[in-house]
Amino acid sequence: MNNIIKQFSIVGGLILITTLSACDDFLDVRPKAEKLERELFSTPEGFESAIYGVYGEMQSEPLYGKNLTWGITELMAQNLYSSSTSGTALAKYDYTENSEVRDMFANTWTKAYETIGYANNLLDQIDKKGKSALPLYDYYKGEMLGVRAMLHFELLRMFCPTDTSATGIPYVKEYSPTVKPFESVGANYRHIIADLTEAAQLLDNGRTAITYPRNNEQYNKFLNHAETHLNYYAVKALLARVCWMKGDLAQAAAYAGEVIASGAFPLVGENEVKDYVAGVLSPKETIFGLFSTDYARTAKSYLYEFRSFYSYNPYYNSPLSGTSYKDSYTEVYAKNIGGVEQDRRLDHFVTAKGYALWLKMVDYYTIEDKVRPDESSLIKGISVLHSAELYLIAADALLDTDYEKALAYFDTEIQSRGLTSFKKQNKQLTHEIIFDEYRKEMFGEGQVWYFMKRENRDIVSNIESRTIPGSRTVYTIPIPQDEYEYRNKQ
Repeated sequence: MNNIIKQFSIVGGLILITTLSACDDFLDVRPKAEKLERELFSTPEGFESAIYGVYGEMQSEPLYGKNLTWGITELMAQNLYSSSTSGTALAKYDYTENSEVRDMFANTWTKAYETIGYANNLLDQIDKKGKSALPLYDYYKGEMLGVRAMLHFELLRMFCPTDTSATGIPYVKEYSPTVKPFESVGANYRHIIADLTEAAQLLDNGRTAITYPRNNEQYNKFLNHAETHLNYYAVKALLARVCWMKGDLAQAAAYAGEVIASGAFPLVGENEVKDYVAGVLSPKETIFGLFSTDYARTAKSYLYEFRSFYSYNPYYNSPLSGTSYKDSYTEVYAKNIGGVEQDRRLDHFVTAKGYALWLKMVDYYTIEDKVRPDESSLIKGISVLHSAELYLIAADALLDTDYEKALAYFDTEIQSRGLTSFKKQNKQLTHEIIFDEYRKEMFGEGQVWYFMKRENRDIVSNIESRTIPGSRTVYTIPIPQDEYEYRNKQ
């Protein structure tokens, strides 16, 4: 046995990870863990607690609580900067020399596979229990298949090239200690799409209950607050994202269009833009988000409190600091804007003496002890998928085949943000303009980097004041070395 053995159990909705240093310890604890697991999976309520535990892991800092939102790729996309040594290394695409950077990637890799393991354990237990004992069998299984696919997709697009013939990642579909082989990127995509397709089929019965305004009075309480679950439409939105990244534009447009056409996730009005996801899940736009109280502290620490060599801040050309960035946030939001237009997303930024703050996903109401409108009805947490992105995916995917429909999606999205429609102004829509708008809309949410990667775009580097050619070296993060060292010991 390895000198460190991890026994994973999901108890009372929490993931318990017991790190042991000897075989005797493992043999002593394992029967107790198995007994707790049997008790947990003896009732539907136990399964639901375990599922909530999986979602709880997803809101941790190595995943959506930081690294998979603004914590890593926003620095690489040149949207946010951190003067820490790790932040500087990420902005310069130095992925191997800085130990903190290596740890960030390793933590995300490890936590994602741990959480995949918990989802796989649940899938095994769900199938063992069967439909007759679990009235919500389809929902439980569909959500966990969605989690498995979602986290594999995050690892695939972060650590692997876009070429489908290149080496991808191990796709883990079993809860076991067996080392799984690396597959091709194309094989990974097939597994991801298959899991999401099956999840959508299982969750289909629940889609009619997902409406706007939300209906949270369903008899089966697990089905309430659907935006905190990987629900039917969240799975379809993920399929849109996956197919768009893969290059299957027709399917991406179809999936995005289905979610939009449902009417369940309407765009907010321009007067709501400022704080619609400010540490909460939007009652309108959020398709999937994670309930979290821990996230508020993380966002406050990194995004709200300005501390040199620690904070994450947007690039800002301040007269006081004398900075002259090539692509500061003010330049980003000035693109394709007429003289009388006012982009309401600029309200997400606050300028101070020599620096700026980005507060889109920060619960500044609580921090500043202010009363938020409709506070009691809002769910605290992290918005992971929201509908505005789907309008832009659909617009980009359809631009070359159905221009009028693409323009309609684009105009609907920008008008909700306070801008004037291109059709009204007789402006021509292009892929470059869609990228500019996507960057504005998804600024700080961890997605812009992947738009850049799928097109192998040249990068306007704020930190180095130069343009860096797009390349596999820049866009592919090395898989953590520990993964190979572990395999070599097997």
